[in-house]
Order: sequence, then C-alpha cells, then structure tokens
Amino acid sequence: MERLNYWQFPGFENIYLEDSYVLSINAKTSIQILLEAVLTENHPLYTQALPGEQYCYRRMTVNFPHPQTYDLVLNNISPIADPDGSVDYGNIDYFFMVDYKYYLRGEWGELTIVSDPPILFDVENYLIVRNGEKLIQINKDKISIFEWKRARKGVIGLVYENDSGSPLSVQIEAEQDPEGFRAALGYMRELETGYKTDITGGGELTFDKIKQYYAPNLNQENVQAFSVKYPSSAGNQYSISAITSDN
Repeated sequence: MERLNYWQFPGFENIYLEDSYVLSINAKTSIQILLEAVLTENHPLYTQALPGEQYCYRRMTVNFPHPQTYDLVLNNISPIADPDGSVDYGNIDYFFMVDYKYYLRGEWGELTIVSDPPILFDVENYLIVRNGEKLIQINKDKISIFEWKRARKGVIGLVYENDSGSPLSVQIEAEQDPEGFRAALGYMRELETGYKTDITGGGELTFDKIKQYYAPNLNQENVQAFSVKYPSSAGNQYSISAITSDN
C-alpha cells in the first residue's frame, strides 16, 4: 500500500511537525500526544510569530482513538529545557501510515499503532471530551454552564453551543473519560467554594457574563469558573457557586 505522510491526513495539512515540540504522551484509553505545534500560514488559526520566535506555535494534541494494537517505546531521556523555563521531549521526525498502521519517531522514542484515523485537536480553545464512542471538541467560549453532579461522584456536566448555535449538553465521567475529566477539571481549576447566591431576571445567562459580574463582586482574583444549577420549573432562578484556584 502507498505510504501516506502526516500532511496528507485530514486536519494535518497545515502543521509542520518536524519543528513542533512534544510536551507529553498519554497512553491509556487512547493515545494522545500533546504538542507545541507549528502552524503554517494556511492554517485558520495562524498568526504572526511572536517576537523572538521563528514560527506560529499553538498547543495541539494528536489523538489516536480506539487503538487496536500499539507499540510505544519511550527513550530514557531527560526533558529538554528551553530558555523560558519550559521543557519538551524533542520533535516528531517522521509520521506516516502504511497498510493502515501509523509510524512515528523522534527523540522521545517510537510509536507504531493501529487505530482509527488520528485527530488533531486545538487544546488552547477547546475541551476534548468523550461523548459515547466519539471524541468531541467543545469551544470553551461556548460553554454556558458547568455543574458538578453530586449524586454521582466524579461526574461533571456542562451545557454549550455547537457551531450552529444549538444548545447541547454532555456528562464527563472520570471513570469512562479520565483525560476529558482532567481537562474539564483543569479548566474549572478547583472545587467550588461555599459561596452561594440566587439571581433572577430575563436574558441570556452565559459563562462569560456570570464571570464578569460575579468575580468583581466576590473580590477574588482566583475565580476561574462557576457552577450553575437551576430547577427546571423555577423560571429564571439560578443558584451559582464560585470555582476558584488555590492561588
């Protein structure tokens, strides 16, 4: 079968992996490679390189869903320290597919894997969570409600809008989707505080509006997100809890 290089994969056309940096590799329910990826000028998220940098970098993850078999060899190397204090594990020197098997290699090691086609996700602006058997991207700017499911430990529920503006909801369970749960938890940062309030009134209640209004009123710079609960028959009445970081 013909060899296909990574830039021939859907979604990978406008990145340059040879100068991208591997930040971490997660090999659990799926294989995920977190990158500081180089975007080329044709990528829709491309911007001018920052002062002192050669390329436009953006944090992305390469996900191999539903791996059937894989062989991952991680070289025993120390992370490479960058001038800004960050660390990485080098580049991806090659990434191609032959006979439905994917091959990757770099200073970090080698990966040979048979899986569903790899997916490239933008993790700066999106949460990557599992919805049934599928991985979905949720735009962080489109999230309107975060809610802890107290009846079941280790579950986060959220409401968001898809690209067409339709409201959707998803439950993220720690046991079934540990990576997605950690991503959502990281975005929320920490457990809610004891602060509670009720608000009433019409109009759209969005995550950004809540944060803009309540963060100054709480006088807490470490407010990162809010847990919102509302009874289905209570009209426009909401209960809101602040979610803060440790800082």
